[in-house]
Amino acid sequence: MLTRVTDTIIEELIDATCHDVRSRHFFLHALHGLVRVAKAEQLQELRRDVERATGIVSQPEGCDTGSTEPT
Repeated sequence: MLTRVTDTIIEELIDATCHDVRSRHFFLHALHGLVRVAKAEQLQELRRDVERATGIVSQPEGCDTGSTEPT
């Protein structure tokens, strides 16, 4: 799931800041969750950029895409 570099950095941050087992456990899961959210956001932005670059624009449901009338 996470890269070895990410795991290493998280472990180093925890080692530098947390000294009891409970805090280490909490921050380990919190930081892993943060990385997952950041990856999901990055993927969403990448998909939006691809849509813009290829000219594919998603249309809301119910829009008449065949209309030639001015709006």
